[in-house]
Amino acid sequence: MKKTSVLRAGAVALVAALFCGAAPAYADEVDPSATLSLGAAGVLTLPDADGVRDATEVTVSSTAPTTATVTVASADGLTLYAQVGTVELTEQNGLTAAVAVPVTGLPAGALSVVATPTTGEASSTGLTVGSGAAVTASLSLSRSTIYTWSKSTRHTTTVSVAVEDETGLAVPFTGTVTAKVGSSTKSVAVAAADASTATATLSASKLAHGSGTVSATVVGAGEAAITSAARALTVSSVALKSTKLAASAATLYPTKDGYRDSAKLSVSSTTTTGGSIPTTGGVTITRGGKTVASWKLSSSKAWSATWNGKVGGKVVAGTYKVTVSIKGPEGKTQSASKTITVKKGKLVTKKTSKWVSAKSVIKKYANYDFYDQGYCGTDWAVAGDVMCIGYDDQYDGVMSLYATGALTVPSAVVKAEKYGSAKVRLTIDTIAISGDVVWGYRARGKQITNGDFITRTGTSTRGWSTLPTETTKVDVGIGLGEYSYVAAKRFKVEYAYKVMTGTK
Repeated sequence: MKKTSVLRAGAVALVAALFCGAAPAYADEVDPSATLSLGAAGVLTLPDADGVRDATEVTVSSTAPTTATVTVASADGLTLYAQVGTVELTEQNGLTAAVAVPVTGLPAGALSVVATPTTGEASSTGLTVGSGAAVTASLSLSRSTIYTWSKSTRHTTTVSVAVEDETGLAVPFTGTVTAKVGSSTKSVAVAAADASTATATLSASKLAHGSGTVSATVVGAGEAAITSAARALTVSSVALKSTKLAASAATLYPTKDGYRDSAKLSVSSTTTTGGSIPTTGGVTITRGGKTVASWKLSSSKAWSATWNGKVGGKVVAGTYKVTVSIKGPEGKTQSASKTITVKKGKLVTKKTSKWVSAKSVIKKYANYDFYDQGYCGTDWAVAGDVMCIGYDDQYDGVMSLYATGALTVPSAVVKAEKYGSAKVRLTIDTIAISGDVVWGYRARGKQITNGDFITRTGTSTRGWSTLPTETTKVDVGIGLGEYSYVAAKRFKVEYAYKVMTGTK
């Protein structure tokens, strides 16, 4: 044994003997027959009797039966702070016994628990005693944005505060949580009677709108107060930011003819919460200061309704003002308006029909045979006729010649296309045909949907084709297969469209 170890063991034994009133045992009298060992000690925390880590248990073991005196001393073993007690280590208890080590009378810091046998060398294990003083404080928020409306589900946030001493363990504390937003400040008490995280409820009441911070100032067993790091907090109102109104039509002709018989009204809003909020107010339709229709809006959710353009079931021509005016629980009223004009009038269908020469329609052709022999001509027969002849189909294996032309849509029909019902139908009149011949027509810019084979001479009529808005041309095409021809005499052009009547 090293000399320093002998001296330290002797000093500890001397202090223990004096404390117990027994005769001291010196190093040269140590009987090594009983060797002790101690288990690890838990951390103790001051102050005494607060219920937080006031005692820990240490296991003492021996290699031979003995009686051990357990004390608490400084880490260097030179200062005795408390005698914990005496344990009997016998064969009956397996040469092992547990002893309770209270925090009573101990200072904060690194200490040691010392067990000294009746004969033999003392053994020790480290013991940490925390001061219980607040050294670090942490803070968290259940939500970082709260709203000043008292009925909001997010009117409050839960503030969680935890405090630790120098040992890194939680300790009891008292303190205050403080929110600072703009020029407003609000504080609530927070405390933990045991070593746990404490919570406090912080509401947005009496706080200004805007961005701010929340922090906690706490005191543990010591007298010095510490402040946690601040957390960001936003306080907002429950209000509408904007409201928009849309109408599907600015002019109505409410006569149940399928054209602008009604208008769809739509309202959309944005809010400070980013979601739906309760509202008061609604949508009104007025004429000359008199309300003719209205709807209440109890929520900022997207809303829509249809107005039939009538007053008391009747068409009353004139200008109507549609207004939305709604308000959230807080903030300003948001408004928007549109004007709808109601006119008397009804759509009626008109039809036109006329024959035009094939020559006036078919103007171009492209041949696809190997020797470019295919052609379309008008000099072989009656004036106005077109004769197209195709030979082999060298290039695509399908078509030997393709002839094209166009018809100009009458201006009255073009104007009627806005009503969505303008249509065209063509009939071709052929006087000669051989082989495979197809024909068709389309509104310019669209695919051919009315196309088919011509299987006999005479007239061939295809179905009605809708004319989209602003269509001014109808394209016509004739295609020939291998070694085929066709002589077209004329085309019958029919238009069906609607015009508005009774507007005056």
